[in-house]
Amino acid sequence: MKSLRNKILSTYGYSKVVMLAFAIVVFVDLYVLDRQIRAGQAVTDLREAVLEMRRDEKNLFLYRDMAGLEPLLLQASTARSALEAGRDALVAIAGEGAYSRMAGQLDEYRLALERYPALDPSAQRPARATIRALGHEVTEASQEMSRRERDNLVEATRRAGLTLLLAFAGVVILGVAGGLFLVRRVVRPLRDLEEGLRDIDQGRARTLPLPSQDQEIQSFVAAFNAMLKRMRQQQDQVKRNEKAAALGVLVSGVAHELNNPLSNISTSAQLLMEEGEAGDEEMKQLWLNQIDSETERARRIVRRLLDSVRQPKLQWQVVPLDALVQSALGLVNSQLPPQVHVCVGAAASIQVRVDRERLQQVFINLIKNASDAGALHVMVSAQSAVWHDDLAEAGHLEGDPAMLRQAPGAVRIAVEDNGPGIPPEVMAHIFDPFYTTRASGEGTGLGLYLVEEIVSEHQGCLLVDSPPSGGTRFSIWLPMHEELVP
Repeated sequence: MKSLRNKILSTYGYSKVVMLAFAIVVFVDLYVLDRQIRAGQAVTDLREAVLEMRRDEKNLFLYRDMAGLEPLLLQASTARSALEAGRDALVAIAGEGAYSRMAGQLDEYRLALERYPALDPSAQRPARATIRALGHEVTEASQEMSRRERDNLVEATRRAGLTLLLAFAGVVILGVAGGLFLVRRVVRPLRDLEEGLRDIDQGRARTLPLPSQDQEIQSFVAAFNAMLKRMRQQQDQVKRNEKAAALGVLVSGVAHELNNPLSNISTSAQLLMEEGEAGDEEMKQLWLNQIDSETERARRIVRRLLDSVRQPKLQWQVVPLDALVQSALGLVNSQLPPQVHVCVGAAASIQVRVDRERLQQVFINLIKNASDAGALHVMVSAQSAVWHDDLAEAGHLEGDPAMLRQAPGAVRIAVEDNGPGIPPEVMAHIFDPFYTTRASGEGTGLGLYLVEEIVSEHQGCLLVDSPPSGGTRFSIWLPMHEELVP
C-alpha cells in the first residue's frame, strides 16, 4: 500500500544522492584545478630559473669577468633541475618532443659554458654567439611553455566553472522536480484534506472525502468520519434532550405567566354573568376594565416570548448615553417593589449609536433581574473606556470582544447590585435560554438570554463579576464608532 512516509523518505534519499553527485563534481573540478596550478608552479619555477640564467649570462659577456662564470653555471644547473622536477607537468603542457629539445639545449648550453674559458680569444667570439643563441632558444621555449600553461589554466578554469554551473543547474532542476513530486504526492492530498475539513466546518459536506490512497490519509479519513458519525448521533440526542427540556420549561413558564391574567379574566367574567342585567353598572365597568387590562397583560407576555425567538430589525440612531439610561430607569421604576432603590452614578455625556428600545430592554431586564434576586440597591453608571484582553480574567465573559479590539474606542456601562450574588456553578448557565434558579413556574429564564442577544447585536460583550462577599456587577462593553469618539 502507498504511504506518505515512503514518499517522503524516497524524496529525501533522492535529494541526498543528488547532493552527493554534486559534491563529486565539485571535488573533481577542484582536483583538476589543483593539478593545473601545480603545473603552473613548475613552469613558473623553470621560467624564473631561465631568466636568472640569462641575466648572469649577460653580465658575464658584458663585463668579460670570468668570476661570473661560476654563478652562471650554477644557475644553468638550477634551470636543468627545475626542468627535471616539473617533467610530468611540462610534458603535459608542451609535449615530450619540446621537453626533450629544451633538456638538450640546456645541456649544450652548460657544456658550451664549461668549454668557454679554455678557448683562445679568437674562438671565444663565435662561442659567445653560440651560447647566446642557445640561451635565446631556451628562453623562447620557456616562454612558450608559460603561454601554453596560461591558456590551459584559463581553459581549465572556464571548463570547471561551466561544469559547476551545469551541476548546480542540475541540482536546482532535480530539487524542483523533487519539490513538485512532494507537492503533487504529499502536499496536494493534505491540502485537499484541509479543503474537505473546511467544507465540513462550513456545512457544505457531511463526510470527509478521500483525497488519495495513501495509508496514513486513509486511516485518518476513516477515523475522522467515524468520529463525525458518533458526534452527530450524540448531537442529535443532545438536541432532542434540550428540546424536550426547553419545551417543558417553556410550557411551565408560559402556563404560570398566563395563568394569573386568565384567572382574573375568568373571575371577572363569572361575576358579570352572576350580576346579569340588574347589576351595578359601575361594578360591571370595573370588571370589564379588569378583563381588558388582563387581556393586554397576556398579550404582552406572548409578545415577550416571541421577541425571545425572533430577530427584529434594529433601528440604529445616535443618542446621548446619559439620556438613554435615564429613560430606561423611568420605564422600570414603576415595575419594582417600593423597597428597591435604583440610582444613577457617573454617566458621562457620550454619544452612542444603538437601537434605543432594544438597549433600554437590556437595562430593564438587568434591574428587574437584580430585584428578583433580592437586591435592594442597584447602581447604573457609564463611562468611556478601552478594552484590554486582560479584563476577561476579572469575571465571566459572554460574547466576542473582537469588535472592541478593532474599534477606536468603547463605552462601559455597569449595572451593580447588593444582592446575594451568583454562585460559580450557576455563572456559566445564566445566559442559557429558559435557565432560571427560581421556583418552577416563577419565570421563563429569558431575561438574561435576551440581554446577551441584544448586546451581541450591538457587537459588544458582557463581563459578569460576582465576588464571594455578595453582589453582582454586569459590565456592558459596546464599541464606539470613530466619528463618535470624544
